[in-house]
Amino acid sequence: MDAIDQSQSLASVRLEPGSHRSPSDGVCVVELDSLLAGEKFTDRPKCVCPVIGSLLRSWNDGVGYADRQRLEPYASLVVGTGGYRRISRIRRDICLGYAGANLDRGPLRRVAVRLRMRARIAWAVGIFPAIWLKEGSGAYAARLGFARGGSGEAFALLDRLLEVGSSASRPSNMNGNGIGNGDGHRRDQVAIRATIVARDRARTRAARESGSETAAAADLPRGRRAEQPPVRS
Repeated sequence: MDAIDQSQSLASVRLEPGSHRSPSDGVCVVELDSLLAGEKFTDRPKCVCPVIGSLLRSWNDGVGYADRQRLEPYASLVVGTGGYRRISRIRRDICLGYAGANLDRGPLRRVAVRLRMRARIAWAVGIFPAIWLKEGSGAYAARLGFARGGSGEAFALLDRLLEVGSSASRPSNMNGNGIGNGDGHRRDQVAIRATIVARDRARTRAARESGSETAAAADLPRGRRAEQPPVRS
């Protein structure tokens, strides 16, 4: 397949649930990422952060056809998020915090909190995701997002995870395929964490002052804010 035929094929793709043996059998949103990045066809491409990938797989498989197609624009946005181990750990902790884990404590307490979260994830998602917490945190957060507020809540969480990997905060250790080598500077990690903590605290204050629905709507990208119903007084 030449470049023109491939671009036409990807432009007409329709997302399907589950994993697939080949694109002719269908693609999920993360399998589409492997095609966009030129990787081997898989639902766990190296170009995608494992936390974001697990969230998208759970989302892709857990919603109806129309809601699933809304993920297609994100396929190109998440390519290049993989390979940054420290940023993936930050995204993992965002998902755990979203699920109710208080990680703003000392090292021993954080270990205890993560153990409790592993137990929840094992019960809700499975044993393997609970062992590999980057996998389990994303899948569990996706389920909670739809249980709490549907696609609007889930899109807001996905946007938060992508903010962490923005070009402004991503380390400049990327190879030719847009995949980081996993190193990066500890100063970057501290700065990113400080930014996330400050942003989340501001969101919490906004939610208390004006209601959680208004704060959640403010988290959505501009293109989707107009789709949200007006807040009733």
